[in-house]
Amino acid sequence: MRGQVYLRDEPNPWARRRGQAKTQQLCLTCVLGEKDAGEFLDSLGDTRQLPLGFELTRNGFLKFPPRVELVDITPQIIDLLSSEPEILWEASPEFFENLICNRLEVIGYGIERVGSSIFNKDGGIDILAWSQAPFVPCLMAVQVKHTALRNRKIGSPPVRDLLGAVQTHGFNAGLLVTNTTFTADARWVAEQRPFLIQLRDFEDLRRWLRNDFLSEHEWRYLPKQIELCPGVIIKLPY
Repeated sequence: MRGQVYLRDEPNPWARRRGQAKTQQLCLTCVLGEKDAGEFLDSLGDTRQLPLGFELTRNGFLKFPPRVELVDITPQIIDLLSSEPEILWEASPEFFENLICNRLEVIGYGIERVGSSIFNKDGGIDILAWSQAPFVPCLMAVQVKHTALRNRKIGSPPVRDLLGAVQTHGFNAGLLVTNTTFTADARWVAEQRPFLIQLRDFEDLRRWLRNDFLSEHEWRYLPKQIELCPGVIIKLPY
């Protein structure tokens, strides 16, 4: 009501924009009591604004919010994601990119991230990956597409962009990974150049989290047979 003092609980603007959090207004006197509320407001000075980065407790004390950093993708995190892969929709793009790096390393690739931040320019490439198998040098460009919208499909433009980057910069192959899925157009573009572009979606990630890297799904874009010359057809065993 008029003249009442309120504490505004306002989450990150991006969270509000995506509808994941709501702004709340709490009566400061109701939360702290009239005496403590008065003392607290006096301590703020003339501005009476709560400094950013602090949190108000019920007793009227200020405390720093905890700082959480992802140090590494541990086996415990992989086990959790394997049993609850839906968490990937709630993860941050940074976490998701770290996860893809981890899975590529487990497969046997050496990896190098192109940028340390999602805001850095990367030329359409997030990760460089190279085969560490002897006698088979291979350099692969990896693009990671994370979205919090479960029903959003990745269309053909990112696939075409990655294909262009692979051909321009001399990579042997390109890999596009997402936590959702791809449109029919995107899959069609990749199927035209199966040796250059590979797509991996949410279902593929579920297999990766189970350490299933060499199932029949991973071979689905390769030909079942090759005609070496007229009349000489070799059926492949995979």
